[in-house]
Amino acid sequence: MKFLRNLLAAILGSFIALGLLFLLTIGIIGALLPAEETVSVAPSSILKIDLGSTIGEQTVSDPLDLSSVVPYTSSSSAIGILDAVRAIDYAATDPAIKFIYLTNCGSASSLAYMEEMRSALERFRSSGKPIIAYGENFSFGGYYLASVADKIYADEFASNNILGISTTIIFLKDILDRFGVKMQLIRHGKYKSAGEQFIADNISEANREQNQAMVDALWNAAAGSICESRGISLEELNGKVNNLELNTAQEMIDAGLVDELRTVNGMEQELATLSGADDIKDVKMVTLDKYIKARIKTDFKAKDKIAVIYADGQINPDGSSEGITADKFQPIIRDIRADSSIKAVVLRVNSPGGSVQPAEIIRTELELLQQVKPLIVSYGTMAASGGYWISAGADKIYSNNTTLTGSIGVFSMIPSLEKTFKDIAHVNPVTVRSHRHADMGSMTRSLDSQETEAMQEQVEMIYTHFIDIVAEGRGLTPERVDEIAQGRVWCGNEALRIDLVNEIGGLNDAIDYAAIAAGLENYRIESWPKAENKLDKLMHNFGSAGAAVETITSDPEQLLQKFINSVKTEKGIYARMPYIYCFE
Repeated sequence: MKFLRNLLAAILGSFIALGLLFLLTIGIIGALLPAEETVSVAPSSILKIDLGSTIGEQTVSDPLDLSSVVPYTSSSSAIGILDAVRAIDYAATDPAIKFIYLTNCGSASSLAYMEEMRSALERFRSSGKPIIAYGENFSFGGYYLASVADKIYADEFASNNILGISTTIIFLKDILDRFGVKMQLIRHGKYKSAGEQFIADNISEANREQNQAMVDALWNAAAGSICESRGISLEELNGKVNNLELNTAQEMIDAGLVDELRTVNGMEQELATLSGADDIKDVKMVTLDKYIKARIKTDFKAKDKIAVIYADGQINPDGSSEGITADKFQPIIRDIRADSSIKAVVLRVNSPGGSVQPAEIIRTELELLQQVKPLIVSYGTMAASGGYWISAGADKIYSNNTTLTGSIGVFSMIPSLEKTFKDIAHVNPVTVRSHRHADMGSMTRSLDSQETEAMQEQVEMIYTHFIDIVAEGRGLTPERVDEIAQGRVWCGNEALRIDLVNEIGGLNDAIDYAAIAAGLENYRIESWPKAENKLDKLMHNFGSAGAAVETITSDPEQLLQKFINSVKTEKGIYARMPYIYCFE
């Protein structure tokens, strides 16, 4: 008994010491952090929008972000797209804001975020206030946003990356063969190319067709807006891009894409002149993040609410700390359904899809919610496969032109390490089974024909269910859905044409419609789940037993092991987009 008491005392003492150490660490961090800033906007200010700032789904004000006090460090905070759009709209009628200045045009976020911001900037211009843009360099996304400006300036030596849009798919069959890994892919959908890179060493014709259509549609949507703003034809722009005739800043001027050249100092003097000041130090300028703090406030007097549910990330099985899981979203949706002060719901989807089972649980909960409140959907960068699964039944779906959506298809993929064990590791796993298929999917052997047929049957059943969900939600026949499904990825403007979405618009448009649907004039927005900053995640991990630190490796064997572990963790059938696409 004395030994047990001493052991318990030692364990308790260790927990107390660890807790005190954690509190001391948090206290030290808190003492080092800058105090919460009170922002005021001076009269005749310029609203500066730095395109290098991180734009995300939700605003994350990170208390561990020291970029404002430590020189040459990048910010770890993010500006939510809704806050960015609402700030620009507010600035249009704010007498304190004289004009908007877009800078750092060599950087940009996703095209979908840029599209939502560009629409807000167009509304700002229509109010009669000007927009000025300056690029020391230009990315395609950065120029796409800058092209809305009344006047575009460029540095004399500005480099230009308006080269078109591309996507690269890395096929892994050869390296998997090297390690003796055989990927067994069971799928439905002519265009359902998720997993293709694991079983082939080159792209299929169907996959090439959909990717070509996708990059062409994205380019035409963004480049068409550029051409409309700059008064040039799409054919002319395509010719110059194809012939690399936009290399220099002077060539940008000759093409009508830039108005004037300025050095950095010259641009500062131009801003001073436009502001009516003698020198740049006398110019009153407020950055977008600070303007949001000063102007975008929650009206807590409003009793009625619109809930915005951010379904951001891959749909993962329960227990995952990242992405969208049923165990995290199911209680959120139930709480919102039961909250009488919430009159309408906007589901913001930014997801490539993922596991079928959690997607179906979430969809079912949303269906119950929709019986008592309007459910409006807004699509972000992508709302594909499982992301479309959970949202197809909404009252109305808004999509950006450049959103990637659809990918209505299903697949299952199981690796076999039989050759790895035999020819590379030189080990011999021996399995004793009670039944013929007891070790099905164990990865120690390949699936036999009967097992493959059984997996295909599951895939077909789930694909049929997916088709029925879309048909019922979109008011289409199953035959029509099957025609436009087959795993194909569509851009938002194409999805509108084939009735997968209702309207082109951003998150703010979806919220405005939700207010109309619920008959609301005064309301406040409540976001779910709450955005986590680094400190939140630190405290969350501290409270999680066995929290591990993941190391980054470039070693092929370790990368292969990580991949196998992920497959083992996420066994099942997937409704997921083939890849994560990134655009600059």
